[in-house]
Amino acid sequence: MSKLIPEGVPKSFKWGSSTNAQQFEGGFNDGNKGLSIADVRTTVGPKEDATDAAAGFDDFKVASDHYHRFKEDIALYGEMGFQIYRFTMSWTRIFPNGDEAEPNQAGLDYYSAMITELEKYHIESVVTLYAYDLPLGLLKKYNGWMSRQVIKDYLHYVKTVVTYFKGRVKYWVPFNEQNFLPLDSHYMAGYHGENNTELFQMQHNFNLSYAQATVLVHQIDPAAKVGGNIGNICAYPMTADPKDVEATDNLMKKVGYGPADVYFRGKYSAFYLKAFPNADIDSVIKDGDLETIHNEEPDFMSLTYYMSSAIAADQFDVNNEMNGIKAPNPYLPQTEWDWTIDPYGFKHFLEDFYNRYQLPILILENGLGARDTLTAGGKVHDDYRIKYLADHIERMREAVEDGVEMIGYLTWSATDLYSTREGFDKRYGFVYVDKDNQLKRIKKDSFYWYQQVIKSNGASLIDKI
Repeated sequence: MSKLIPEGVPKSFKWGSSTNAQQFEGGFNDGNKGLSIADVRTTVGPKEDATDAAAGFDDFKVASDHYHRFKEDIALYGEMGFQIYRFTMSWTRIFPNGDEAEPNQAGLDYYSAMITELEKYHIESVVTLYAYDLPLGLLKKYNGWMSRQVIKDYLHYVKTVVTYFKGRVKYWVPFNEQNFLPLDSHYMAGYHGENNTELFQMQHNFNLSYAQATVLVHQIDPAAKVGGNIGNICAYPMTADPKDVEATDNLMKKVGYGPADVYFRGKYSAFYLKAFPNADIDSVIKDGDLETIHNEEPDFMSLTYYMSSAIAADQFDVNNEMNGIKAPNPYLPQTEWDWTIDPYGFKHFLEDFYNRYQLPILILENGLGARDTLTAGGKVHDDYRIKYLADHIERMREAVEDGVEMIGYLTWSATDLYSTREGFDKRYGFVYVDKDNQLKRIKKDSFYWYQQVIKSNGASLIDKI
């Protein structure tokens, strides 16, 4: 092979995994933390009452109890050999109501202690600053992301934590999968957008917050890197019928290229604005907003990938794309939850976005959800997860050899956590959390497999079946 063609991933490549505070952390009322919309979430439907603090849905309140077990968990990550680890900070740990003038020191101390443990094992921190956990106080005060006041309060939170952790966090991600807000606004923002004007208004406030956060990070810590996050699929047309191709193109414009143009090119593409039909866009975008977005300063793309989808125009519900993207592909298997398993789709996804935006990629999430079984001997044999990850890593390596510039690869998830819609029935981690035995941590087979993958810099994928 020519010396001009890379072989495998570079030595600088970083391996690790991810978690999310609202699904993993627990300790919802410890350390003076305030309530977020995740703490009071009762169901997952579009009309759930995120303001009902008396509701009985409390799984997110405990989750995997990482709040009280972070030293144990991070020691396991050190044993696996993680070089990088993504976690999210909870806004309400830092500002319990979301808009206090001064931060909650107990919250800063908690995340400082976490980062200290990561530093102990030479694990770099990737921090996502918002992942579906708006302070409940801001939802009640001014409807959260429906108001431009949220931008000011969010940026105060960003400035506080980036300043406090300057030099200790290398990678910042302002929002988790912010492109999906129009598809699932109530879950992501605590408010169900009633029409496209409201959906665009919330998305625009996200975009303004993101753009200004990228500038803030660089002003405060010039050595730090910051990048937007796209949660996406690899979308194929079901057939060569131009109607299927057009439906596929329209989906990617709405949840893929359109948002990515905002996050990585600093512009609203006309086709993206058209994805909000009948929205009063001119009333939402104020003077100076487009310049604010244009002046953003992203260093990398953080991408999330789980599946591909085969889009058929006559079966695709434009009003319910979140379910539509699960459309089965007759050539590929699906998980129990109708997520199509497609390693090549991962390669296609990486090359597509890199060739379009020419920014290095950090994979923030990639993994397989399954009903793991704890044997009588206390083991978890998750060969299906090993195969899924190995096949995807192989395809990722091919993308790198094709010229895709990558920072690293983070799986979902490091440890079992509370799936957003299936609870602990659907598990992703290398470490099993035994809900029937005081949340005991148990290493799965994939724990030892990934340990060898990291040690070999991705060369050892032999035990993948």
